[in-house]
Amino acid sequence: MGAEFAADAPAEPEVEIWSSNWNTLRAFLDLQSQWRFEEADGRIWMSLDYAAADIVLRRNRYETVEFADLQLMERAAIAAFEGRVE
Repeated sequence: MGAEFAADAPAEPEVEIWSSNWNTLRAFLDLQSQWRFEEADGRIWMSLDYAAADIVLRRNRYETVEFADLQLMERAAIAAFEGRVE
């Protein structure tokens, strides 16, 4: 049954990552379990947990990753979660 499911699954589009962005992408993916969610006034607010993100970045030795780049990816991810394009 698993083979049938895999055969029926649509192909994932390929995405090209520039080598200069590879380390930032890896860091962002390592932060995937560090999201905060809070419901207020019927909306769900999301952001990365920066204190936890700092620990993940230091322990995984991402010295060359710019925090501003991660925040840019965070904003784009939130836009995607909310179904809007930034």
